[in-house]
Amino acid sequence: MRLRLEQIADGDEEVVIRYRKMTAQVEQLADLVTQEEAKLLGLTEKGQSYVRADDILYIESVDSKTFACTDKGIYQIAASLGELAERYRKRGFFRCAKAMVVNIYKIQSFKSQAYGRIEATLYNGEKIIISRKYANKLRQVLQEGMTDED
Repeated sequence: MRLRLEQIADGDEEVVIRYRKMTAQVEQLADLVTQEEAKLLGLTEKGQSYVRADDILYIESVDSKTFACTDKGIYQIAASLGELAERYRKRGFFRCAKAMVVNIYKIQSFKSQAYGRIEATLYNGEKIIISRKYANKLRQVLQEGMTDED
């Protein structure tokens, strides 16, 4: 895929995407251009603040409460894990366990574990386990992403 940038003096900015076949990568680019920055309202000990969806490493459900974890802290979010997984699926959010959603763009490496599980190391060094139930789906998602690059 080639990229061509062209600066204009005036007029409306425009993004044109030319493709032979609609792929997940092309769809993601289109979504990126048309969507505003996704922010979630989170609650911390200091009060409420917004957290960018792209900054979230993973989202976890603990004691019927939903928490978004970033490099900067943990935020309680007033939405269910399922809602967030579906809403931000195109931004790389993937259900990796019954009580966890991971941002696959924040994963640095993978390591196979016993019983079909996968250990994922995030960019901040934290390790999470992708359960056996979701491991095959993750492999499929990663494989499709790799074929979209061709």
